[in-house]
Amino acid sequence: MRTGLTSVLSESAAELYERLIASGGLSLSDHPDLPGSAAARELIDKGFARERYVDRPKIVPVEPISAVDNAILTKQWQILDQYQALLRLRDEMQALQRIYLSATVAEEPRDLVRILTDPDEIGALSVELCLSAQHEVASLETGYFSRPPDPRSARGVPAEVLERGVRFRNIYAQAALEVPGAADMLRISREAGWQCRVYPRLPMRMVLVDERAALLPLARTGVEGALLVRAPVITAALRTYFELLWNRAISLDVNPAKVSPEQDQVLRLVLTGMTDTAIARHLGVSERTVRRHIQALLAALGVTNRITLAVAAIREGWAD
Repeated sequence: MRTGLTSVLSESAAELYERLIASGGLSLSDHPDLPGSAAARELIDKGFARERYVDRPKIVPVEPISAVDNAILTKQWQILDQYQALLRLRDEMQALQRIYLSATVAEEPRDLVRILTDPDEIGALSVELCLSAQHEVASLETGYFSRPPDPRSARGVPAEVLERGVRFRNIYAQAALEVPGAADMLRISREAGWQCRVYPRLPMRMVLVDERAALLPLARTGVEGALLVRAPVITAALRTYFELLWNRAISLDVNPAKVSPEQDQVLRLVLTGMTDTAIARHLGVSERTVRRHIQALLAALGVTNRITLAVAAIREGWAD
């Protein structure tokens, strides 16, 4: 039996279809039970066979090319039905989401500080907080990981959250850009709607939502436990701390009006204090290429070393 048939037909229907192809059709007088069999009904319903009553009544096969076109058309209609069902489900979930958000905002927190130790609960709560944001999500990302990060795990931003006008900002520690896959992770995050900057060193991770809740790690990686803080005085202090870091962090937005996009990327990573080796690893290029870009930047700004390069770049408005 051809295995491709069983991807669209049951095994019994596939066997019957091959018999029909080999024989040119089966007479109903010789096989009186055939029209009522499940295999025959499946073939007819899916467009692989038909009943013919000219001369001797028969069940005959549909030409294989036409049969597979029928199968494709049937599958397309099924996918369309499933897609429309998902759209209806999404509309229903959005209505429930609005009810959920209104209840979440109105609810007075019972525990101003709570310790969490279940990694699954911590991850779910982090997502839930971001989805419930009304104004802004601010986060810090260090270079401490329990295992190398997967770029596919980069946090996306649901369209309905962006439609509410929620702003997403993230500050990466310099060390976070030096781990394998960091460039892809950063690219995916920015494409998803995050504004990203880099700061030389960060002492901890953090997720701060609307200045009403913050999630802080109890250890470096954050998987050992976390602290959920809803105390307004503490979340306000964390907001001030984040803004101080944000104003001093280096933006990763490209400014093509000044230099080439490649040179702009190198310049911004130089400003974070990264070495040529770390920059090359992050961008996926050779150290020679990095040094060539740095020399071009030095010549363009009329300076001779990295220290004066940073000063001149900021003075000339080449970097935020």
